[in-house]
Amino acid sequence: MTADLAWGIKHSFLGYLESLPDCMITTEDGASRDEATGAFVFPSARRIELDGNGYRLEFKGDVRIKAHGGMLLVIFMHPWLTFLDGRVELSVVDLMHWPDTSRREVLGISDTTHGTEFPLRLAESALETFNGVYQAGEPLDPVKLV
Repeated sequence: MTADLAWGIKHSFLGYLESLPDCMITTEDGASRDEATGAFVFPSARRIELDGNGYRLEFKGDVRIKAHGGMLLVIFMHPWLTFLDGRVELSVVDLMHWPDTSRREVLGISDTTHGTEFPLRLAESALETFNGVYQAGEPLDPVKLV
């Protein structure tokens, strides 16, 4: 499968940030924003077969969001969808360990493993990424393979 990944992050989160006068959202390394839907699109990079009958779809690109006079900086870099053990995990590079890009942070989890759209709920590990505003299990925007 060589589909790209489309993800709107979280509508209310982006809506709040985009209402701020100093909000800047940029895309890099091949990522783009779909003007019609507002979703961010990450180009397919590769598929990896995992032990245990699972697989991982890797994507390239990143989205950078800055606001609050530079006090807020969120970067979603090189997302992966991992299909394993009856669920799908969306992860990105864990920037708390920069410049080590091998460490991952799980942002969202889906119990839907078939099809091209996966509803996500916020992972416990991503609470700080969203500034502690949301609780684990809250819905994120779904990820779609396009």
